[in-house]
Amino acid sequence: MSGLTPPVVILARPQLGENIGAAARAMKNCGLTDLRLVAPRDGWPNPAALPMAAAGKDIIESAEVYKTLGDALHDVTFLVATSARPRDMAKPVSDPRTAAPLLVRHHEEVKDAGSYAGLLFGAERSGLDNDELALADVIVQADLNPEATSLNLAQAVFLMAWEWRVAALQNSAARQVITEGPITKEAGRRKTAHPKMPADTAIIPATGAARDFFFTRLETILDNRQFFGSPEMAPVVKRNLRTYFTRGTPTEQELNTLHGILTLFEQGKGLG
Repeated sequence: MSGLTPPVVILARPQLGENIGAAARAMKNCGLTDLRLVAPRDGWPNPAALPMAAAGKDIIESAEVYKTLGDALHDVTFLVATSARPRDMAKPVSDPRTAAPLLVRHHEEVKDAGSYAGLLFGAERSGLDNDELALADVIVQADLNPEATSLNLAQAVFLMAWEWRVAALQNSAARQVITEGPITKEAGRRKTAHPKMPADTAIIPATGAARDFFFTRLETILDNRQFFGSPEMAPVVKRNLRTYFTRGTPTEQELNTLHGILTLFEQGKGLG
């Protein structure tokens, strides 16, 4: 797996320090190193995390804390979020084994752009809320026993981290066959199965933070123009807008274009 950067792990509103420590241990087992905490309930650092981290002590000590999920996504351009419950949201839903190669492929496509893929996990008691899920590119649900679909936070982290590791090892083995072994039809197929994106800044996916900033700006303008007529439906409509724009995986250039349109609205040249 030389040269393959693992996804960052983001825990949104984690509650118990012990669970954060156990999650770090699971990350270490599978070769993931970057842990980000969004608004941990009991503050940070948390002394309860270290004993549970075992060999993942260094991950705990280097963990970064953010006030908002948008801030934590400042360099994340592909986000996989986990959820135990189906949601009424028009987003791709995958299982862990199918989602893991997408994380690997994303790194190969943007490895020179300074951005990362991310794995997002919610709070122990409630999981991710709809607004957090709206920022994801893919939602992952494991096909568990219908009578017991909820995983402990560390279990969920280990499941996704392990699947990423398996996909990364397979990718590394396939690359070795292509670069060092005989040129065969099978090798050729694997080599061209997922062509890289051109090294062009115009097609760099926008980070989660950039998307969140655009969504917030759009919602503020629409609020000021009284677009959301029903206070009860406003959260649903806002979430639908976020889901719509995220589903298209907007690039930096596309968001800049949309910001230009919003600027016209702010100047009174749009929406009447």
